[in-house]
Amino acid sequence: MRNREVYLFENEAMGAAATRIVNLDFSNPIVALDFEVNGQRTDDVTINNILISQHVSKIEIVDGSDVLFSMDLMEAMALQRYANNEVPVMGIDGAADAWQSAHVKIRFGRDDSDQEWMLDPRKFVNPQVKITYNLPVGAQNYVINQQTMTLKATICENPVTDPMGFLMSKHIYQWNKLGAGDETIDMPRDYLYRLLMLRVYDGDKSCHHEFSRWKLSCDIDRFVPFEISGGDLVNKEIERYGVGCNISAATGTPGGEMWVWHPFGLSRGANQCSCSAGGCFNINQFAPWRVHPSLAAAADPEDARYIELNCWGYEYNNHLPYPFGNLKDAEEFFDPTSFKSVRLMITQANTVGLDSGVVLQQVRPY
Repeated sequence: MRNREVYLFENEAMGAAATRIVNLDFSNPIVALDFEVNGQRTDDVTINNILISQHVSKIEIVDGSDVLFSMDLMEAMALQRYANNEVPVMGIDGAADAWQSAHVKIRFGRDDSDQEWMLDPRKFVNPQVKITYNLPVGAQNYVINQQTMTLKATICENPVTDPMGFLMSKHIYQWNKLGAGDETIDMPRDYLYRLLMLRVYDGDKSCHHEFSRWKLSCDIDRFVPFEISGGDLVNKEIERYGVGCNISAATGTPGGEMWVWHPFGLSRGANQCSCSAGGCFNINQFAPWRVHPSLAAAADPEDARYIELNCWGYEYNNHLPYPFGNLKDAEEFFDPTSFKSVRLMITQANTVGLDSGVVLQQVRPY
């Protein structure tokens, strides 16, 4: 086999809001798509909207009404983290006029050498990528007309055989969670389950605190593939994937404070990797990623001092995964096709009214 990389568009200028559509008119199978977005901030801020990944609301691959991939950028980045054990590139800088960036690799097989699973455009009528974004511009947001995006495809030029299928990944359910009670979700029963993810945005607590128990029930508990507490589930993530790291830059503000952004729902703190002047300090136990905690005055970052930090943590983009066995071996995936009903029951806790969702990756044969 031999792979080649092809730009579908490169450093293309973005408006404030649009949906970009491009055809996948290749005669060879697609191994993966790489998407990157970059944008310049107007000024240093202590409010939301700092992460540019928040503002790409949907990445879709469709063939007419047939949806082959669909989720927002933060979900897609978490999928890369948990399906491929990689921490996606995310540039986070809270200084005035700084550039933010986010990159994700969407794979249709287990890795870049997978000959069994690839997205074959020849199996569809008119496959297209649709990218929807909405970037707030102006003061304390983004500089107008200073955003770009790039989409690149990895193509397998000479596959050994035609692929048997591809990994189909979708955001399948969304709701505003409550502070208690179960949310019951009817799950699809068409193809093998490889990986399940649950996510929550804007929480004061980590995902495993907001969802205290997960249960997958088939035919009203005739068979239960798993039932697990949120605490045990985050332990499962920690043991399987290890700690993630992301560099974040920020600027000191009056009063000896500094606001820091990071992508981890469960933070294990940060340490300084560089600064423009002065001494060093360590920070521990950040809150989830969109709470943006300020450092205490005792940390003493001077006003306008620029500091870079290594931020560490788990629950990437406030997602938690449930992998179905060895992600390389389809024999270990969950097969829902023989059941009359499959339901995911999530026990809710803590914060009310949060944007919550479920992402599912399946093996779809041709």
